Amino acid sequence: MKYYPVYLLTALVFFLGSCSSSRKLVPASPSIIPVLPDTLPRLPVSEMDLPLKICARPILTMADSMVPKEFLSDRWPDYLQPTCDFRYKYRFIRSGFILSCTNNRLGLQMTGNYQVAGSRCLCALNKPVSPWVSGSCGFGNEPMRKVDISISSQINILPSYRIRTFSKLEQLRAQDRCIVSLLSTDMTQQILDSIRSSIAAFCTTLDGTVAGMDFSQYLRQQARRAWQKTALGPYGYLVVNPVSIRTGQLNYAKDTLTISMGFSCRPEFSSDSSNKPVPGSLPPLSTGANRSGVSLYLNAVYDYGFLSKLITDSLRNKTFVVKGNNVTIKEVELKGIGHHQVEMRIDFAGSRKGRIYLRGTPVLDTAKQALSIPDISYSLESQDLALKIAKSLMRNKIRKSIKGNSYLDIAALIKTNMPMMDAQLTRQLAPKTYSTGKTQELRMLGLLAGEKGVQVQIFVKASLSITVTGLPG
Repeated sequence: MKYYPVYLLTALVFFLGSCSSSRKLVPASPSIIPVLPDTLPRLPVSEMDLPLKICARPILTMADSMVPKEFLSDRWPDYLQPTCDFRYKYRFIRSGFILSCTNNRLGLQMTGNYQVAGSRCLCALNKPVSPWVSGSCGFGNEPMRKVDISISSQINILPSYRIRTFSKLEQLRAQDRCIVSLLSTDMTQQILDSIRSSIAAFCTTLDGTVAGMDFSQYLRQQARRAWQKTALGPYGYLVVNPVSIRTGQLNYAKDTLTISMGFSCRPEFSSDSSNKPVPGSLPPLSTGANRSGVSLYLNAVYDYGFLSKLITDSLRNKTFVVKGNNVTIKEVELKGIGHHQVEMRIDFAGSRKGRIYLRGTPVLDTAKQALSIPDISYSLESQDLALKIAKSLMRNKIRKSIKGNSYLDIAALIKTNMPMMDAQLTRQLAPKTYSTGKTQELRMLGLLAGEKGVQVQIFVKASLSITVTGLPG
């Protein structure tokens, strides 16, 4: 939209022709203006689903730090004596985790090494009456015995924006059994029972720890931003207006955790920076299958003062050379004049100095994606004698130029600027957080000029994903 005045200037200013210095408007050519509505129709709800990719290594490192590296029998290195005639001690050292996750079901596999020592004696009246006879596995030069462990954790994301987990031991299998030949005792099961008890206690602690983590407040703070307007450079303010919020299923592959976050919304873009009150409660968080893609129906409302500043800032002091004449744009002002008509005032200097007024009704052809002003009219004010003399000589040429150039090929403009739009989708959002995206379709659905501003409706279809390479610092 900011290039639109250039097309009109090319059609008018650069022809060294004019009317008189009066404000009388000269119509370009009679044409029929279609009947325009007073308001544009309500847009469909927008759908935004963003696949989220999270590097799993930092999370695995954090999880690894939460799980003890070794499990010891009570009072280690002293013996634990469950009965009068038997005592033992053990040490279990785990390996690192092997992670798996499918649809919110998390699995942790690890291999452990254990060593165990035991002693037996004779008892009478529940008291030892003989020396202890000892044996061991995994001590000294003897290799430690191996055991396989598998833990699962079901992740539940609640409507209240909290997380619950249900963790349990899935498998505990000894690769090597420990049979103390001197005692003729297989101590493997006792070790496995001790390990099972320790892991069960860990799972209970883990679930309690996760339940005590209140993510809801953080998520609510982030979600509330969707009801607050965000400044997008000089182009206005965006508010998302969520209708519903959802999350997909957590999965893991190739060192990456993936899940989708999405919401249905009614986004608005405007020149007004004031915020409306944020709703007291968020919509419940729903869960479902992972989704992707952005189908954005954007309603934009700009007042004429904002548009005037935007266009002036874009074109001020820009010089164009046409037929040997320099024309420098100094200021542009837009205003509504009723009946969906807009007046544009353009002050210019250079080889010629003056002021042009353009007036007409912007009409959008949604099929051709072209913006035209079929009833465009013009007036030129100037003290330049050369421009005044050209009044009668160049008038018809100006009219023909206006008739042939009073439109903007939006489709071509979008195609030219598509790489720039894609660059805005692919960038760093925050430390360790990046977005990757590509615009697949962008078209205008409606345009309506009013007395106080212009309403524009746009449809954008795009792919967009977020990648997190590490935990926040």
